[in-house]
Amino acid sequence: MDRRSGKVMKHVLFWLFGMLVPAFAGTAQAAACTMPTQAARVAVPGHPFSALSSADGCWAFVSLTIDRQHGAVAVLRNQGGTFQLDHTVPMPAPAYGESLSHDGRLLAVAERKGADVFDVAQLENAQGHPLLGELSDGMGSQAVYALVSNDGRLLFVSQELAHAISVFDLAKAAGSGFRGDALAGRIPLAPAPVGLAQSPDGQWLYATSEIAPRTAGLDATCTPETKDERMHPPGLLFRIDVAKVASAPRKAVQSVVAAGCNPVRVAVAPAGDTIWVTARGSGALLEFRAGDLLSASGRSAYASFAIGTSPVGVAVRPDGRQVWAALSSRFGAAAAGQVAGLTLVDGVPKQMLTAAASGFPREVSFLPDGRTLMATLYDDAKVELIPTPP
Repeated sequence: MDRRSGKVMKHVLFWLFGMLVPAFAGTAQAAACTMPTQAARVAVPGHPFSALSSADGCWAFVSLTIDRQHGAVAVLRNQGGTFQLDHTVPMPAPAYGESLSHDGRLLAVAERKGADVFDVAQLENAQGHPLLGELSDGMGSQAVYALVSNDGRLLFVSQELAHAISVFDLAKAAGSGFRGDALAGRIPLAPAPVGLAQSPDGQWLYATSEIAPRTAGLDATCTPETKDERMHPPGLLFRIDVAKVASAPRKAVQSVVAAGCNPVRVAVAPAGDTIWVTARGSGALLEFRAGDLLSASGRSAYASFAIGTSPVGVAVRPDGRQVWAALSSRFGAAAAGQVAGLTLVDGVPKQMLTAAASGFPREVSFLPDGRTLMATLYDDAKVELIPTPP
């Protein structure tokens, strides 16, 4: 075993030992670093797709597209409430959706073939060797989003061109040093699956597909987003039984409902009772009640809120009082865009909120203070920090 392989295996064994710790250990960790007190922008060396903060708020990890063939993870360090670029970790392909494990030890980053898996402690170290390995199912079908399951045992990767979610066994991958076949199966969906989110209790996985297949029987009511497209049916929201994923992934889908035009991201409220979906083609934020999805199939009632042009990323504030979306203006002016939110009173939207975020805002997430929103500005090559109102 060469020196580098030995280091990688050491990190893998350390992480695998961590898997034996109770699944939610450390998830309630309070911010250890000072949180920002005002809006700020941080330049990054590429086009940022996603940004996530460590549980202590001392670091942020930003997935980047450098060019058509290369990507990176930009590591930002919090210095007294001010985030600054510390270093970057190169990737052999553009980097897309990210997911941190609930214990904070692991970062999964989607890329074309699947997902790269990083050791977070080593990722924070500019001299470290953070890459544990790559998980791919061999399809190479444009992986776009990744999600580590709540218990840390599975990794879900949405495959945009394969119309499926690839499911990987993380414990098996770690046991083999990320060198063997860890594919647990594929969950078949509909064209262009993208967004992924899990219920707080870990029982349900929610996923979006941008366009329903002809077999769904939905009319082509959605206007093309580009001149090369045609009128098409609405997209879908899938409700997937996580307990069935490992043993029978093809039978794990429990219900599916229409979800507006081109639904692309999904977020679950902290209480697990509400699911929010950004319908990019509808210019709307959709609200579903979890109870209504238990046996729904086909057409389901939802509340629709017109919030702006081409919403993409969506995040619910940890206190459950606000939900925010990135208005990408993806198919309009390159410099346009903002983030928009809804104030929730007893779970009911009462007030519209907006904040400037020009330059194709793509994803949004919250820092550990539960108040500061972090938005990636894809065209401007910046990450913006936005204090949200009380």
